Amino acid sequence: MQNGKVLPVLEEIEKRRAVLIPRWRVFLKRFSFWLLAALSVVTGGMAMATAFYVFFDNDFTVDHDTIQQLFIERPFIADIIYSIPYVWLAALALFTLVAFFGFRHTKKGYRYSAPKVIASSLFASLLFSLCLNASDVGGYIHRYLIENVRMYNSLIYANEQRWTNTRKGLLGGKVIQLDKATHILVLKDFQKRLWSVDFSNAELRPKTRIIPGRFLKITGITTGAGAFHAISIQNWEKKYNKRKDALPKKMPVSVKKGAEVL
Repeated sequence: MQNGKVLPVLEEIEKRRAVLIPRWRVFLKRFSFWLLAALSVVTGGMAMATAFYVFFDNDFTVDHDTIQQLFIERPFIADIIYSIPYVWLAALALFTLVAFFGFRHTKKGYRYSAPKVIASSLFASLLFSLCLNASDVGGYIHRYLIENVRMYNSLIYANEQRWTNTRKGLLGGKVIQLDKATHILVLKDFQKRLWSVDFSNAELRPKTRIIPGRFLKITGITTGAGAFHAISIQNWEKKYNKRKDALPKKMPVSVKKGAEVL
């Protein structure tokens, strides 16, 4: 009876020229799919953390005093929609699909439905992104790409783009040099342009420090090619945006000949 069952199996093995697969190769294959799923969840979490940072770092989410000044040219709702980090959401979707593919090819992955696996992957990425944002990892990723990957600037609309608009009196960037004697600082904006900023009469917001390497937000007026006269200066970090002090109600966009800055 047993021989009757074994012989057809052996014949089928010989017919298909099947060979035994070493156990270590089976283990390695299963481990690779688990690793792929895990890495995809991790990278998805990084993408979600960066998306959260890009969107919630916008001034309209934390600094209600500047809303009317920052959105003169574009309606508020339209600006919110425009500020959504679609590139990071697309990256999250891609990593979620890769995680789904990896998990489905594990030993028992076929038992779970696609919606359940995708939802679990997104939930795991969300939890991981919250942990990353506690250490500002999303901010580090965003700032690194802003400073080093030129294409990245064209893929998003974040606070860096909003504060690179000297025609509206908004200038943001990193302090490169500082001359305390003349009250002049050299600032590199997010388009790699250098500005000589006169801050002799500028109002410093609470806890603002002007030192080389620090990122600042400056309101003021353009006084020439690469020259800017500061009216107010504040730190870039989000926690300093939550303040009660209001920015100047009117932000000049040009300087008339002979005009004085009060």
